[in-house]
Amino acid sequence: MENKNNSAPRHPEGGQAELDPAQMLEELRSLRARERDWVFQGDLARIAKAFPQQAPDSIPALGDDFLKMRSLGIDPVTAFAAICLAQNGAVTPPPEMGPAASARPEQDFYSPEEVRRMTPQQVQQNLKKIERSQKKW
Repeated sequence: MENKNNSAPRHPEGGQAELDPAQMLEELRSLRARERDWVFQGDLARIAKAFPQQAPDSIPALGDDFLKMRSLGIDPVTAFAAICLAQNGAVTPPPEMGPAASARPEQDFYSPEEVRRMTPQQVQQNLKKIERSQKKW
């Protein structure tokens, strides 16, 4: 009885073609290289988006430590930041995201501890707010 689960390619004349092990190995290497290049391109795109001023030219240029971190499942942006921190001692932060980084809004309520930490000038400037806050102490 014929085995229908056999995955070897069929020869055009009905027989099975034998694949040379060297050819199979070369095809496997080629597929792995394509997959690696595809992953590297995705990593470069994510790094360039997060750190446009510091984006590397290639993943291998980042060194073995980056590749080890990626093989452990660490995302490329975190791995890149760690590499930069280890090499330079600092990472250029990503660009600001807009209004969320604006100045702290003016405070309407002060706790007793906050008032104790104020300088006399700050108390004078915020006297009305402090008096309103004292009603809630």
